[in-house]
Amino acid sequence: MIPRETIDRIFTTARVEEVVGDFVNLKKRGANYMGLCPFHNEKTPSFTVSPAKGIYKCFGCGRGGNVVNFVMEHEQTDYVNALKYLARKYKIEIVEEERTSEQQEQDNERESLMIVSSFAQRFFSEQLQTETGKAIGLSYLEERGFSPQTIEKFQLGYSPENSKAFLNAALQAGFKLKYLISAGLVRSSEDETVLAQGGEPNPDKCYDRFAGRVMFPVHNISGRVIAFGGRTMRKDKNVAKYVNSPETLLYHKSNVLYGLNLARRAITAEDICYLVEGYADVISMYQSGVENVVASSGTSLTVDQLRLLRRYTPNITILYDGDAAGVKASERGFNLALKEGMNVKIVTLPAEDDPDTFARKHTSEELKDYLQTKAVDFIVYKTRTLTQEAEHDPIKKAALIKEIVSTIAVIPERITRSLYVKECSRIMQLEEDVLWSEMRVNRQKLVDDNNNKPFVPEVDRIKPAVPKANYDAFSSEPQERAVIRMLIKFGNEEGIFIIDTEEGPTKITMKIADFIIQSMKEDEFVFENEIYRRMYEDCCAFADKEFPINEDYFLRHEDSAISQMSMELLMESYTLSNWKGAKNVDVKTERNDIGRAAMQEMDALKSKKIERMDRDIKERIKNALTEEELKEALEGKQRLDSAKVTFKKRMGRVF
Repeated sequence: MIPRETIDRIFTTARVEEVVGDFVNLKKRGANYMGLCPFHNEKTPSFTVSPAKGIYKCFGCGRGGNVVNFVMEHEQTDYVNALKYLARKYKIEIVEEERTSEQQEQDNERESLMIVSSFAQRFFSEQLQTETGKAIGLSYLEERGFSPQTIEKFQLGYSPENSKAFLNAALQAGFKLKYLISAGLVRSSEDETVLAQGGEPNPDKCYDRFAGRVMFPVHNISGRVIAFGGRTMRKDKNVAKYVNSPETLLYHKSNVLYGLNLARRAITAEDICYLVEGYADVISMYQSGVENVVASSGTSLTVDQLRLLRRYTPNITILYDGDAAGVKASERGFNLALKEGMNVKIVTLPAEDDPDTFARKHTSEELKDYLQTKAVDFIVYKTRTLTQEAEHDPIKKAALIKEIVSTIAVIPERITRSLYVKECSRIMQLEEDVLWSEMRVNRQKLVDDNNNKPFVPEVDRIKPAVPKANYDAFSSEPQERAVIRMLIKFGNEEGIFIIDTEEGPTKITMKIADFIIQSMKEDEFVFENEIYRRMYEDCCAFADKEFPINEDYFLRHEDSAISQMSMELLMESYTLSNWKGAKNVDVKTERNDIGRAAMQEMDALKSKKIERMDRDIKERIKNALTEEELKEALEGKQRLDSAKVTFKKRMGRVF
């Protein structure tokens, strides 16, 4: 268990904008920060981070919480491991009991694979420093020009030629064989059905997947190892040059970008990302000073990868060594990027170079200058390249025009499409009307394709649909919510209240919490919503001990339902501009007259309660079975009507 004092220190030290900023490109907006939500696809930022309250909230998909909740959600981990993540980030020591092998076995499989992968990375890095590792692995990396600092930063390593070297080391360290196999580090020659049915794998029939290879660890955004790529040192052409980890619980290559954990801050700062193909390309460019670079690691660009990048920048530049055939092979990925509303450019390198060799041949200044001056918009590049191919062949040229227009058609912004049509018309020496005519055909096809898909409302794409509850016009839930929000947000502040006394309406000053709690007790009201009721009871406990109501107590509540509700109540969906300073307009807020605001919320709750009581008593009168029941109900109705008259008079008074 982690001591309570340590948990409090983690919460106090961790800054939500810094933690979220490691994963999301945040822009300051008043007192808060805004960015694209990492939990669902969006193009207009609705994800808000409040440093003052230490919480985040997406007004698109509804996700929200405190800094620990964010780590749990984003990293798909549990509460304890989220705390450990933050402790590592802020260098806070956690003193707890050493985990036994039995406790480790009880860890969920995901965390077990993380631990195994981390062990593997350390093993491979250590092997790089052995006599054999230096002769084979380290010499290769040094030939590629990688410095010791770069090798350490990217955690490069070497897997010995012995096909059981890693297997034996991991087993000796106490790791279970099934996790070594699940993590893709070890292969088994046994029948897969035996393993699938839960049978214990036989170590004698297992061997290292990456034996005899230089190792490139693949990290998730937070920097934890989730997979590996291994390059063979053999000259045998029958041996695959690269072997990569298979798909695992941790690693789905379609939504992972190599190097993003190191590149994300530079991508945000530069507002552009360079995309290359291989591990060495990323490492060489990073070492040369271009840190905003990632690789798709052998896969065509996917929607998930693009959306991951778009959290940091809408601008990507692809470094290509290529020709038109290469561009065509990658066209699907480019089209996806354009469809996602991203700006795509291409830098063509000399025929004899790839990003790795080019970076090593030039200084940092030369590399950066080349990237900036040679970057060409993808549509323009494609138009020029393909038009040159079909310059003297009208039939082929017509086909290429259709192809280019179909690419422009997927761009969501009309103005951008218009600019591309104009530029392509100039390059191809073709009338714009011809291109627009073809464009309309393609756009209509896209509309028809979308219309033929089953309709799924946007909210249902964001989160699973839930059965819609029957609307209850007499429900006091909205009013209860407003009162609880007032209680935990402004409970410690003092307000001016008008109270009816024998001398008439009298102004008094008291705390908002005292007014609400006193009003609830005087009228013997209770909260029907269980979460609100429990929050109210906690506030009463604070008041009884004369303690101030603490927002952090609710935001960090051990009950996730209460912490989630607290976050929703405390996070405002908008921030007022500085109209007073900029435009000399005094904008009134509830804080300007907090006493009046509290009275209005309580009056709204009382009004709803009276309305409901009135309905219930009418039902009792209607369904009375005996004279005594009817008399009792009518007396109750008379008392309620009297209370309603008094309440309406007070509600009608201008405070």
